[in-house]
Amino acid sequence: MIFSSWIFAAFFLVVFTVYWALKTRRARHVLLLLASYFFYMSWNPWLVTLIIGSTVLDYLVGLSLMKTEAARRRTGLLILSVVGNLGILAVFKYADFFILSMRGLLTSLGLQANLSTLSIILPVGISFYTFQTMSYTIDIYRGKLRATRSFLDFALFVAFFPQLVAGPIVKARDFMPQLRTIKKFSWENLDAGVVLFMIGLTKKLLIADQLAYLVDPVFADPTRFVTRDLWLAMFCYGGQIYCDFSGYTDMAIAVALLLGFTLRPNFASPYLATSLTDFWHRWHISLSTWLRDYLYIPLGGSRLGRLLTYRNLLLVMLLGGLWHGASWTFVIWGAIHGTVLVISKAWAERKTGAPAVRGIGRYGNLALGWALTLLVVHVAWVFFRCQPVMAQGALEPEPTTLALQRAAYFVTHLFVPAEVENPVWLMNKLPMLVLLGLMVCFQAYDEWTRRGRPGLRLPAPIAGVGYAAWILILVILSPENANPFIYFQF
Repeated sequence: MIFSSWIFAAFFLVVFTVYWALKTRRARHVLLLLASYFFYMSWNPWLVTLIIGSTVLDYLVGLSLMKTEAARRRTGLLILSVVGNLGILAVFKYADFFILSMRGLLTSLGLQANLSTLSIILPVGISFYTFQTMSYTIDIYRGKLRATRSFLDFALFVAFFPQLVAGPIVKARDFMPQLRTIKKFSWENLDAGVVLFMIGLTKKLLIADQLAYLVDPVFADPTRFVTRDLWLAMFCYGGQIYCDFSGYTDMAIAVALLLGFTLRPNFASPYLATSLTDFWHRWHISLSTWLRDYLYIPLGGSRLGRLLTYRNLLLVMLLGGLWHGASWTFVIWGAIHGTVLVISKAWAERKTGAPAVRGIGRYGNLALGWALTLLVVHVAWVFFRCQPVMAQGALEPEPTTLALQRAAYFVTHLFVPAEVENPVWLMNKLPMLVLLGLMVCFQAYDEWTRRGRPGLRLPAPIAGVGYAAWILILVILSPENANPFIYFQF
């Protein structure tokens, strides 16, 4: 069940109607928890037991942390939470990856490797809710949060369906206080939620899914395409993943708002960033802040000298890459970001104290920084996109080396002209450029509203006609079968 499906529309209409008809806070929370479990079970009924298991574990650990002041016992409880949650994540998401990697290593050494994969189903959104529930116990351990005695409230925090499967990652200290008050229906929230949901739906159906149809053949076999088509496909994938993921986030925030809850924004016009550091302040903000607060700072952050700061940056981005998926191409994606962040920080720490090129002025440096950031981000997207393919009927995905070869060929021939004997002419160049233009318009609108500028407001009758026309356009132009959101696999 995905936000862009008619099934979800029917599901949410029922939940929305019953939720606002109920008068007590507890009854509403019971409804939302049951709806959240039902929503998750629509993919695989049995995998909801993992969410329930993590919920019970961290609820009990949180209460135990509040009852003891013994440092050793508190540390043991925190370790229990972290090992329990990461253990589940390791088994269900990374077990086959480590088995395949070990098999490849042994084979390269000339040793016989009879290691079979476990072929475990990857639970949708497991990385998101695992990080979310871990942050709860860590914050209690640090003394930044008090454990809740309400199992219902904590279970709803973990399983809240609008952001359950692809974020944004929510911190308990932001969400739990919202559970303590009875929500009042607001026409203003209804209007804002509908508009934001429509924006997200447009990003997903009209841009991301259409771009996926156009760029997938290029990434499947880049050797058939000439260099200019590789460049176009690379930037189109950048537009696809932005509109797909930010579109989901817009819809998640909108659905939560329609139920009276506020979630923090997860994007801030990332392709307008003028440095890679700036990019990570704008892209997947909930993940970057989680990695900063629970990994980078505990490692020492930038307090332990230059070399350790560089190590911390690189390590965080490598783990951030691995968080996205069990593939070496994700690790390379993280390594590219980590390496460029280190280089940028070293450049900024020169004796001059400013990461600028002399002679081109402030605006020239901003333009240069923007262009280089855009290039690095999109070249890295090639490795992010080139994942091992699972052939139809196969029990295991193709070797990672084949995905790496496709990515290496793709990146190499962005800069070295591709000599293709019988090149495939990349059709639909004009639609691709139009869709990229629409993506830029959405980014400009996001930046406009982010800076506090007023959004477009129309009289109710005109707005109603506009919404109807908007929905009709989406129904006509959207693909017959909506693609799953890219970040569902993480």
